[in-house]
Amino acid sequence: MEDQIAKVIAEKAGIDPVAAQKAAAAVIGFIKENPDKITALLGGPKAGIVSRLFGK
Repeated sequence: MEDQIAKVIAEKAGIDPVAAQKAAAAVIGFIKENPDKITALLGGPKAGIVSRLFGK
């Protein structure tokens, strides 16, 4: 999953793959540590899916 996110970041932001990989790791780390914030941001059924994906 991290590789897929990094690929999208690299393509959309126009940055090199190494920087995109670091950004993806940071995003995933944030989601894991703050599932409540993600739930509030997404709302609805999507929020529950994200929480389950990251074990919270």
